[in-house]
Amino acid sequence: MNMQTLGEFGLIDLIDLPFPNPESVLVGIGDDCAVLPYSDTHYQLVSCDLMVEDIHFVRKKIAPYQLGYKAVAVNLSDIAAMGGSPTHILVSAALPPDYTVTEWQELYRGIGDICSRYGVNVIGGDTTASADKLCINVTVLGLVEQQNLHLRRDAKVGDAVFVTGALGGSRAGLELVLRDNSAFPDALYTALMRCHYQPEPCCHEIAVLNSLAGVHLHALNDISDGLVSECHEIAEASSCAMVLYKDNIPVHPAAAALAEETKNDCTHWALTGGEDYQLLGTVDAAYADELCAQYTALTGKQLTMIGTVMAGNGVYLLDSAEQCEAGQQPDMQYNIEKAGYNHFHDKSQTNMNDGADDEVTQLLLQQIAELNRQIEAQRVYRHDLKNHLACVSGLLECADYSGARNYIRQLSEALPQQDVRYHDRTVLNILLNQKAALAKEKNIEFQVHCAQNSELLSRISDFDLCTLLGNLIDNGIEHANGADPYLYLDLFFDDAGNTVLRMENSCITPPVLQHGVFVSCKADKASHGKGMEQIRCTTEAYDGIFSWQYDDAAERFITQCVFEFA
Repeated sequence: MNMQTLGEFGLIDLIDLPFPNPESVLVGIGDDCAVLPYSDTHYQLVSCDLMVEDIHFVRKKIAPYQLGYKAVAVNLSDIAAMGGSPTHILVSAALPPDYTVTEWQELYRGIGDICSRYGVNVIGGDTTASADKLCINVTVLGLVEQQNLHLRRDAKVGDAVFVTGALGGSRAGLELVLRDNSAFPDALYTALMRCHYQPEPCCHEIAVLNSLAGVHLHALNDISDGLVSECHEIAEASSCAMVLYKDNIPVHPAAAALAEETKNDCTHWALTGGEDYQLLGTVDAAYADELCAQYTALTGKQLTMIGTVMAGNGVYLLDSAEQCEAGQQPDMQYNIEKAGYNHFHDKSQTNMNDGADDEVTQLLLQQIAELNRQIEAQRVYRHDLKNHLACVSGLLECADYSGARNYIRQLSEALPQQDVRYHDRTVLNILLNQKAALAKEKNIEFQVHCAQNSELLSRISDFDLCTLLGNLIDNGIEHANGADPYLYLDLFFDDAGNTVLRMENSCITPPVLQHGVFVSCKADKASHGKGMEQIRCTTEAYDGIFSWQYDDAAERFITQCVFEFA
């Protein structure tokens, strides 16, 4: 099993280190923070979070100030999720060669502002060089009164499930980032960008909850990896089932507006988008209504009850509470799998994750539409076939053999084309057939040879496969020119056993480069010229080597991705 399959939490579960001094650790690996002894009234909380360029953020799309602010915010949120208050942080950074002094100062300005906002001291850290990626690691210290410590394992059957605020705002902000489009109302755009780039940890909110709920407040978690993912963590730790009511889940109004505009599902964003950094918790159901009223009165904010805790296991999503029979775990058809951000799954995550299912689904829908078109074309063809055969027969009876041959040729050309089975992998076959159809429309010769038993194809995700091959072929089709334009795609094994993806296309115009980077010749450079970078990033994400070559004499362009798998 590889890391992509195992995932972040699977890797954590494999850690089984003994504590040489167990009396000094009250809660170790497995919750939002470690819990250490501190005083007769308080525990010490410790946590850290690492942010890596092209995994957690795209450097050119986030301001240094925002990055500094967010790097601290996600750590303060862990302290809040344990019921505590942050006190100190340590900041470590690995800086790439092109990182400027101004960027460094702006990064720390963001760190300083959020630390001032929540009364947190920066007390140290480390700074080093990085080969090419920016990495920020923050370690946070905090304190929690012993009676206010809340763990994931503390949920109780019969508890009500709550969240402290609206969800989906960060995922909607990511949608704007992915679209690279600010052409939405200013208020909507600003709100969602702040949700995504400058989230606010619930440090003040947990203080209010502790003061109001006391012993009635049980399990807590912060929503970093997505509501569904966090619910699974509580359910697993507490050996219980959690039932969510879709109608109760509060969606950020700006996210709902954007989802409607872009034809997305805002509830899906709220369930799996992550990085909302609201608190998810359970509370004694008898106290739930009173807590909501008091919380709103004190904060002016909404506390929403979104579900219930039951005996059993797993997480279930129902439309409303009316669907839930008292004390009865819902049918398995309502069970929802753990879904959210997996740092080891889609390597082009900063494209950034959630578009994976959407892109594959879109491919399947397009294929269905194409199949329906072919079926209809065949029906029309069969309906007219008798008439066509009668015409051919008449031409033969009249000894018009030339006319008959021409008619048969036309009839053959009109026969609906069937999909070619390039490969057994469904998504790959769909993609190649679609690109073949596109090449045919442009009168480009399109040839494909795919080795069936490729190590690359067994390891690469559907999303990354579509990203890699889609950009590769699109670039080839766009630039295939000359008297007889062509595109040849070959997936094979070299003598060393490496998997090689090679594409060759006719190209009479040499590529334009600036500082080693391809420059689009199109007027709209903001929307074009990024395909080669996507190919390179996806290849390198799977430890492959990307290269290209322009053969001036043969007027051809060759792109190659080589993957070496142990």
